[in-house]
Amino acid sequence: AVGRQPAHRRPETMACMGLSCAGLCADDDAADNYTTDDETRLKALKEKLAGPGIQIKKFSAKSPMKKIVLKMKNDDAGDAVMYFEQHGGPYTDVDCPVSVRFAVIGMRRATDPDPYSKHMAGSRVLRDNLSPTDALKAAVIDLPKKASVSFAVDSDMEMSDLVEGMRLLIAEAKTSFAGGADY
Repeated sequence: AVGRQPAHRRPETMACMGLSCAGLCADDDAADNYTTDDETRLKALKEKLAGPGIQIKKFSAKSPMKKIVLKMKNDDAGDAVMYFEQHGGPYTDVDCPVSVRFAVIGMRRATDPDPYSKHMAGSRVLRDNLSPTDALKAAVIDLPKKASVSFAVDSDMEMSDLVEGMRLLIAEAKTSFAGGADY
């Protein structure tokens, strides 16, 4: 398995939501704590999602930013399912379904191309709610029916680990998907 470069060895310039963000990749304090093995990264993410979850800052076009927790469980068919919590209870809104199977979602960084807006990155919601200097802390979970959840975490290293782990989890879920409804 190929590992990620530590933050201090990443390229100096990246395209962030359509802008240049030179020097924003440096996070030397966190650089020594990253995992390189895909199996280790996937196991750690599953444990975190199934346990306390990952606190995210969810952005929306229709409401103010909310702090919610991204979690995972297995449904009755054994498929890995993503869901959200707030204050210890289920969280849902116009952007967030009650739950969705990992096999039917996608994951992209705020610096990845926006499939719905030519020559732009991230999502319209992220571009409207987040400073380009925070783009490395943000990502988009693409859901069925062109829905999405735009969010950020506290550090670019946390986001890097989350995106890489989620991509592994999604790939694994797609190979073992039992079929059926998306949600």
